[in-house]
Amino acid sequence: MSRRIVMAVALTLVLVAPRSFAAQESGKVGVVDSGKIFQQLPEAKQAETSLQAAAGPLQKEIALKNQELQKAIAEYQKQAPKLTPAARNAKEKELNTKSQAAQKFQQEQSALFEKKRQDIIGPVQQKLTAAIKSIAQKEGFTLILDKSTAAYFAPEYDITFKVMNELNIK
Repeated sequence: MSRRIVMAVALTLVLVAPRSFAAQESGKVGVVDSGKIFQQLPEAKQAETSLQAAAGPLQKEIALKNQELQKAIAEYQKQAPKLTPAARNAKEKELNTKSQAAQKFQQEQSALFEKKRQDIIGPVQQKLTAAIKSIAQKEGFTLILDKSTAAYFAPEYDITFKVMNELNIK
């Protein structure tokens, strides 16, 4: 008889305990479409315009350097059969140096542009994050996921419009 009681208690614990632990650990979860909100923020539109204005001249300068390099390579290929082996080696080294310089320039400019992008976009992203955090704290959310990372979510978990209201986006 005592064995049956022990088995009944053990079975009860196995069936009931996971539910009670899950109830204690569960929190309120929300999902937000930050991309949609970001596109509608006036500050984000201004930031994009500013970035495009900065990118235009940079892209032209990189394209110009690449054209100059391609032109030098084409010229070398025409002259190569007429050059002595020593002259050919010297010209190849020169072209290799130009190619490396062009790549280095492009990498440096890309890094500078990325820093500028972060300087311009960063404050807008911080504003969006602050609005999401504000809604989460006001409404007791323990976790907010971005829509782009969620494979599936029920529509009632979507807080996108609440965040948009917080940011005064219509």
